[in-house]
Amino acid sequence: MSVVIGYYGKNGAVIAGDKRNLLFNGIESNREKLEEVLYSGEIKSDEELFKKASEFDVTVHINDTREKVKSLGNLLSGEVLSIGKDSKRRRMYLTKEKCAIIDIENDQITNKSVKTGSGIVVFGNRHIKHFVESEIKKHVQKLLKMNASEIRDLFEKILKKIENATLSDTFEYYFVEAGEPEFEKAVNDDLDDLFNYRHDLSIKMAEMQILTMIAEKIVKIGDVGIIKNGTLVLYDEFLAINKICPEPEIYSEIEIKGEFIEGDVITIDNESLKVKRTGNPVVVQKIICKK
Repeated sequence: MSVVIGYYGKNGAVIAGDKRNLLFNGIESNREKLEEVLYSGEIKSDEELFKKASEFDVTVHINDTREKVKSLGNLLSGEVLSIGKDSKRRRMYLTKEKCAIIDIENDQITNKSVKTGSGIVVFGNRHIKHFVESEIKKHVQKLLKMNASEIRDLFEKILKKIENATLSDTFEYYFVEAGEPEFEKAVNDDLDDLFNYRHDLSIKMAEMQILTMIAEKIVKIGDVGIIKNGTLVLYDEFLAINKICPEPEIYSEIEIKGEFIEGDVITIDNESLKVKRTGNPVVVQKIICKK
């Protein structure tokens, strides 16, 4: 989690966010200790973060290209994401005089609130939230008198003051001055896009796991079957497939080409298919796998 700031009011809506994504690799208890120190605001730079991470034997991966805020016509959206045992997202949707805050856990909406009028919304760790909110309080009386562009400039000044290793050096900003007439529909449409994308992604990941599992079962060495009536009949512990895909065609007996006689045992040696008796190579058009 890093920072996303949003404003909504009669003068429009503004959103700003950083682009950093942090991934920690290491023992869970050590990751939690590092995160606690990081989100307390004690660590001010990437160099300090890497030094502290090494003390906890945790590897840190930094990516500063993640899109956390976006413009959807007259609707603005911002998101912070936390991935551990569960995937947790918090989203804000803003337009003129309207705001929706939505919590999502494992692709299920767990909380949703809609507000009207004017207000400020800040997503981030407690240190960053405290800093941003204290800075905004200095200008709160002026916000309704500012135009959206001026509020955007104010957000930029505030974000650039923050010293914290959870933030990128660059930020993104969007503002609108008109309202989204179909606010609820626009929000729901964007959420549907997210859930459909996540659903498609989960299917692809499941298919990839199947493909990996199949690839790992391809036979590389050993006797696989015997010649009967001019075809290769596989032993019970093997099967053949036409191709590596989520739902391949499956065979227990397959066509084979080469020099062999009835009863010859067919073996795989150094990933090459051979007649065990003679060592002559043979060819099949299928992939032989363990069951």
